[in-house]
Amino acid sequence: MIGQLLDRRYRLIKLLGSNTFRQTYLAADTHRPGYPQCVVKQLRPPNNHPRTFNIIQLLFKKKAEILEKLGKHDQIPQLLAFFEENKDFYIVEEFIAGQSLADELVVGVPLSEDQVFRLLQEILVILVFVHHQGVIHRDIHPENIIRRQLDGRLVLINFEAIQESTSQPSNSQSGQLASSLGDSPYKPIEQLQGNPVYNSDIYALGIISIQALTGLPAEDLTKLQNSDPSHVGELLWRHRTQVSQELADILDKMIVSDWRYRYQTAIEVLTDLNHIGNTSGNSQPLQMLVTLEQNDSKRRHRLWETGFRQKLLLIVAALAALMAIAGLGLGFHRQAQQKASNLKISELENASDTDHLGAIQSYNQAIQLNPNNAEVYYKRGNSNYDLGNLEEAKADYTQAIRLDSKHAKAYQNRGLVYSDLTDYRAAIDDYNQAILLKPNDAAAYEKRGQAYFNLNDYKAAIEDYTQVIRLNNQDAVAYINRGLARSAAGDKQGALADYTQAIRIDPDSGDAFYSRGRVRFYLADYQGAMEDYTDAIRVNPKFADAYINRCSALLNLGQYQKAAADCTQALKFTPNDAIAYGNRCIAYFNLRDYQKAIEDCTQAIGLDSNNSKAYSNRGLARAAANDKSGAIDDFTKAIRTDPSDAVAYSNRAEVHSDLGNYSSAIEDYTQAIRLKQDHNGAYYGRGLIRARMGDKQGAIEDFQKSAKLCIDQGNTGCYNDAQYQIKKLQS
Repeated sequence: MIGQLLDRRYRLIKLLGSNTFRQTYLAADTHRPGYPQCVVKQLRPPNNHPRTFNIIQLLFKKKAEILEKLGKHDQIPQLLAFFEENKDFYIVEEFIAGQSLADELVVGVPLSEDQVFRLLQEILVILVFVHHQGVIHRDIHPENIIRRQLDGRLVLINFEAIQESTSQPSNSQSGQLASSLGDSPYKPIEQLQGNPVYNSDIYALGIISIQALTGLPAEDLTKLQNSDPSHVGELLWRHRTQVSQELADILDKMIVSDWRYRYQTAIEVLTDLNHIGNTSGNSQPLQMLVTLEQNDSKRRHRLWETGFRQKLLLIVAALAALMAIAGLGLGFHRQAQQKASNLKISELENASDTDHLGAIQSYNQAIQLNPNNAEVYYKRGNSNYDLGNLEEAKADYTQAIRLDSKHAKAYQNRGLVYSDLTDYRAAIDDYNQAILLKPNDAAAYEKRGQAYFNLNDYKAAIEDYTQVIRLNNQDAVAYINRGLARSAAGDKQGALADYTQAIRIDPDSGDAFYSRGRVRFYLADYQGAMEDYTDAIRVNPKFADAYINRCSALLNLGQYQKAAADCTQALKFTPNDAIAYGNRCIAYFNLRDYQKAIEDCTQAIGLDSNNSKAYSNRGLARAAANDKSGAIDDFTKAIRTDPSDAVAYSNRAEVHSDLGNYSSAIEDYTQAIRLKQDHNGAYYGRGLIRARMGDKQGAIEDFQKSAKLCIDQGNTGCYNDAQYQIKKLQS
């Protein structure tokens, strides 16, 4: 196989690993400049039976879909391609250059508690992202964690045994699956029995952390099991290292043998880590990326059968679901205007006199003496522009062009006037003329790029900013502007690279840090976003938007006290900022200070009466404070503000259900379904109410519909829940 060209594109370089049905190769992508390396994984069906092939084909496509979804995360390899060739299946992934965590875990050389603390935080938030996609990794061990050479961040690789999640182990025991996975110290008992759950991954990370703290090989950890029959599976490891009781308690809870008593979610572990971090000094900004992405469709079905307290992490995963789809996570994230940097005329060529009114009088006199002097009209245009007299400036530049048709600066500056007047097509025409006259004028390309950007022609904008960079590869602003255009065009990774280059050129560019933070936030890299906003604040301590966005990132990291503090700081600079109040409302809700949450959401509503999410969040806070009627009133206002908000209908339905108003609840669930026909949670919630009302057949139909939607969406967890309700009704 070495040297073979697959899919007429991927040249195999060397074998990285193999087993019975899979080979993994390092390859070169011959269709990309420089032939960058990638990883090619070959899956060979166990036999040639058509039925087996069809099943493998379906599983292969499903796996590729999952990898595509996971690869949006900066610390998970991107899926580059998948294809079939000669009845074998191939997946092509991003190659991560670096060393594995296994290389860092040297036997007899334990890591410090601070190092393990950071390791835990980084991997846990990656797991939050993975689990929110409805996926269990199932093969977490040091070889599958790579420290990326490029930036020193940890990357989770080899999602070979990925499984879409369920909330609890099934009753069936898959001995064949357990056998294929093999006996591993990183796998808990339920996984060895073929029934992995979310916190099976948490168990693996706990074992890795203990291995790192003790300096013991993983296989030796099993020798530390407690021999007391009442503590089966418990590891006695604390005496083998120096560790704080707080961290040791967290690790012990991560590796409880019975999954029911283990941490249930990665966010729970993070919350406890943040608590000890706040008291031990470990809470300084990490140097590693950690991320979280809300996935409403995977989790919303739980909303209707749990209390409002559990909805905390779902609040804006559910209520801000529409925003999350657009790339927002927990909290309302300040969207900076997608606007390229605007160079002032005075930065190009202006009258030397800073007294523009006096300068204009001088230019008027000069024009009276010589009405054919193009340069004087041009300079008077500059002064008029700086005074905000756009029409006068346009007239002056036009006259300068009439007198000198090769006056490139006049074309360029008239183009800027047209841009300010939002006549971007006319502006582009003028920039075209300026570039024809001076093909190497970077400023003209930059201005034209901005005009294209404002017309949403991001491809043309990118081309212009690229030309600016060719003319001056140390222009940090050009990299920022190209990053903005790439981000708007959907190329978040390209934008990330541009912002990073801008920071290399100018380490004190607050705009570059802020812009990179926004992209990282979009990519659910909340830890990376938090670090960038921190740098933006370092550069500009009064950067209100950076405080607001860092508040959003901290919400997603479960650091609610810090989030509230950041939003409070932002409000000192911008006292009437609805987003800051809205985010602080969410922080207070998570801190169970429902009264303050209600007050802040009320402030947000007062500043923006069309803020449907603020009404919804206040409704949740009121419901949590046992003000059910107030909650219904707020959900109703949210619906009036945004009649298409299916989640608001669903939440109002739950409150109606809590009050025993089953008819109203069914009406709301039905409307939620009308608005969002694939709303499996609404079908599930309506099914629960119909079951309570004795409408057995209607309930079964709803649960069946919910089950079908869940399986169509690849969510086996809610599928199993719906099937359980059906079996209960049919028994």
